[in-house]
Amino acid sequence: MPKEVTKKEEIPENQVMSKERHRAKEAFFYEGNKYISLGQCCEFYGINESSVRSRAWRKKCTWEEAVKYYIQKKETETPKMQFFYKGKRYKSVSACCAEYGVNASSVRNRAKTTECSIEESLDHFIKKARMETQPSVFIFRDKTYRSLEECCLEYGVNADSVSSRKYRLNCTMEESLEHFIENKDMIAERIQKFTFKGIEYRSLRACCQKYGIDDICVRQRARDKNCSLEESFTHFMTRKRKKMLSNPEFEYHGTVYPSLKVCCEKLGINKSSVISRSHRTGCSLQEAVEYYVSQQERRTLD
Repeated sequence: MPKEVTKKEEIPENQVMSKERHRAKEAFFYEGNKYISLGQCCEFYGINESSVRSRAWRKKCTWEEAVKYYIQKKETETPKMQFFYKGKRYKSVSACCAEYGVNASSVRNRAKTTECSIEESLDHFIKKARMETQPSVFIFRDKTYRSLEECCLEYGVNADSVSSRKYRLNCTMEESLEHFIENKDMIAERIQKFTFKGIEYRSLRACCQKYGIDDICVRQRARDKNCSLEESFTHFMTRKRKKMLSNPEFEYHGTVYPSLKVCCEKLGINKSSVISRSHRTGCSLQEAVEYYVSQQERRTLD
């Protein structure tokens, strides 16, 4: 029991004192027990003295009422903070996860998405963490696979993309795989066939590779400018064409010419016609050259 004060002066009924004296250490009574001060009482019950004083002033209640309020609040909140796992008590789920070396957010997320308990979700990740010491084994949705590739093959997603997203976003492999499974249709739509100037390609990437354009830049510009992929691709084709025209060297069928003009002269075709066709049809300069060379060959045969 706390020591009693030796001062004779006591504050009756624990009333709040004036601002000049309310922080002074005076004897304090709570539930029949006498404390050296309000601070000692708060320390005994594990509550914050400043919070008690503040509430007493705000609510114009006695210190005893303020102390009682925070004691009751602590008693109702404490059980929520505690977490029991395997017979051991932890102050929180995060504390338990930290001890087992698993990610608390992943545990909560899995519990929510699979509608299982936190304990079951924690069991899953602990088991998964132990299995990670065996690189050839991959566990997903409570099923064991010989590898990530085998699992991805079953769900029809790209294993390299799953791994890449994991490291880019610093998430778990399981979370990355869930993302690709959930967005499978959208991803398939993104890599569908791409048509440009009447020519169909198996994908935008295939078309970009043919013309030496970065498909990531094409997609990004389409998002930024809120335009179609075709419009974005045309933009980069125009840029590439201008760059080639400003470049004195011109390559055609593996041969590097000092310029487009020299190439056209060697092949006996008109440079202006080549540039004009490239602008009109959106094709590359090489394709335009190819067109007029073939036209010339037909006329020769006729």
